[in-house]
Amino acid sequence: MAIILRTRILFAAAVVATWTMTAGAAQSPAVAVRTAGDGVYAISARFTVPEPAAVVQAVLTDYPNIPRFMPSVRTSRVLEQTDDHVRLEQEAVSKFMMFSRTVHLVLDVEESDGMIRFRDGCHKSFVVYDGSWTITSQGSGTELIYELAAKPAFSVPGMVLKRLLERDSREMIDGLRAEITARARK
Repeated sequence: MAIILRTRILFAAAVVATWTMTAGAAQSPAVAVRTAGDGVYAISARFTVPEPAAVVQAVLTDYPNIPRFMPSVRTSRVLEQTDDHVRLEQEAVSKFMMFSRTVHLVLDVEESDGMIRFRDGCHKSFVVYDGSWTITSQGSGTELIYELAAKPAFSVPGMVLKRLLERDSREMIDGLRAEITARARK
């Protein structure tokens, strides 16, 4: 009897542990950073949220409030805006150990249904900074795909840069998810 009870307890613990690991993995975004040649790094991330695409689009295009929910962005200011184009200026800070680097971007953003494309026009911090968000409804939820090609205008060891880009992408996604969830509850 004691052997059967121990076996059941161990089985239940294994089921709970497996379920917990699977649930955590499903919520973790798939983020990849690879070298694309000539000093350019390609970042791609894919994740889903249970909220509708309209909420996701509203969060991603709330440019003045981005510093509230994206941890590294210090300022985000709309310089000009039309129906399908936005020009905004952003400053962000990336920290590594005791070092920090402020980056300056002037993004030209094109918005369309299910797609947001952006490109840096000032080249102060990046020689190449060209990316997009793809927003796709999936049932009652939404899949997001983030892609960015980036080549910094400053010197940083490749291995360090890859780690920073991955870490900063994950932090950005965590901030976005929290804001999307908060707005959906309002």
